[in-house]
Amino acid sequence: MEDVVRILVGKKFNNKKIVTLRTVFVRYSSLFFAITVVLVSILILSFPILLSLNIILPANYVEKQIYENKDKIISSKQVTKDLIPDLCEYGVYTLNGKVISGTFNKNESKEVWDLMRGFERRTITSSKNYIKLSRKNEVCIIRYSIVAEFVSPTLRTYLPKPELLGMIIFSIIFLIEIIILSKLFGKKLNAEMELLKNTTEKIEQQDLDFVIESSKIREINNVLFSMDKMKLALKDSLEKQWMLEENRKEQISALAHDIKTPLTIIHGNTDLLIEINENPELSEYMEYIAKGATQIEKYINTLIEISKTETGYILNKEVINVSEFIEDILIQIEALARTQNLNVEFSKQGNLPESITIDKELLFRAIMNVISNAIDYSPSQSKLYISVSVSNKYLKFVITDCGSGFSKADLSKATGQFYTGDLSRNSKSHYGMGLYIVNNIVQKHNGILHIENSIKTGGAMVTIEIPIV
Repeated sequence: MEDVVRILVGKKFNNKKIVTLRTVFVRYSSLFFAITVVLVSILILSFPILLSLNIILPANYVEKQIYENKDKIISSKQVTKDLIPDLCEYGVYTLNGKVISGTFNKNESKEVWDLMRGFERRTITSSKNYIKLSRKNEVCIIRYSIVAEFVSPTLRTYLPKPELLGMIIFSIIFLIEIIILSKLFGKKLNAEMELLKNTTEKIEQQDLDFVIESSKIREINNVLFSMDKMKLALKDSLEKQWMLEENRKEQISALAHDIKTPLTIIHGNTDLLIEINENPELSEYMEYIAKGATQIEKYINTLIEISKTETGYILNKEVINVSEFIEDILIQIEALARTQNLNVEFSKQGNLPESITIDKELLFRAIMNVISNAIDYSPSQSKLYISVSVSNKYLKFVITDCGSGFSKADLSKATGQFYTGDLSRNSKSHYGMGLYIVNNIVQKHNGILHIENSIKTGGAMVTIEIPIV
């Protein structure tokens, strides 16, 4: 805990400099601003350099050329294209506006004449500047642009104007800058947030024996500090709960074993009295005592079994022959069914595997527990259905009786510890904890226990699925 406090109050921890989230944001914003300023500076400085290298022409280059050739254009006998500077368009008109020659098309010629009526110079846009030169009985109107141009005609043909090209390049680099800095910022933040995620996952899995790592960001460390306190509180609570559970299990197990000793004495002496007693009335009462002692013994054995279940069975898995395992079960079923005058109907579906890896004793006990339940709840002279099959790489045992079936409460709670069932399935010879034990054994085998009512018989149907390994 002291280490975590040091994270919060110190400037450094484990050689990590602790900063606030605001500082991280300001750093990346400053870096973004600095790179942007550099990009703009490069863009601005590139134009003078390109001008000096004679790669681009200055924006007023054409205008200068026009003024240099102005006298020649005015005094020449005829205006020809070689007198007009490159990158210009022109038109020669009579004083009445009739087109004599030029590069304007028919519609443009009229528009230009109307546009320049009463003007010597006129600027519409940077790419549309006009100048009117008066000649003898003629007028020459020249249109030109005041924008930078590439010296090379090839570059002028395939590339945008230098200013536009510069803006396009700047926009692309600016976009790349945003993407890269966003990824770097996100990566740094994600790395710190991963500490929170890992800590949360470990606490969620109740893996509490770990040291929480520190973050370089103060706000995240504050959350980690709170999570560390929560982890310690949870660990303390779970340890106390575990100790209470262990004590309870030990007490139940010890009490059950302690009760067996006087119970054995009661049972033995009652049997002895029954043998030597000659009074029929007393013999009847002694029979009641013997049956009660037997019933209590069953309850105690169930309590001991549950105690083992909670402590955890240690599986002794072995490869067993499936046919022999089923045969052993059927022998036991026949013996139990005779006590209730039940008819057992056994079916085997599909190709069963020759062998399976299980704890034979535990799984046998689980299946017989279900069958014992089914026999207890079956009416005399009814049928008990047992089927074994293979489905989706699971060996399935289905036990169906003709009793009253499970109630809604049974279906939702039947595998719970100490659940005794409602009155519809209550039996004096059963404490209702069998399915809880069965479920634990099945889960130990990575299997599945299904509890439902049979559509065919209306009675209970229990399915045990064990993976075929």
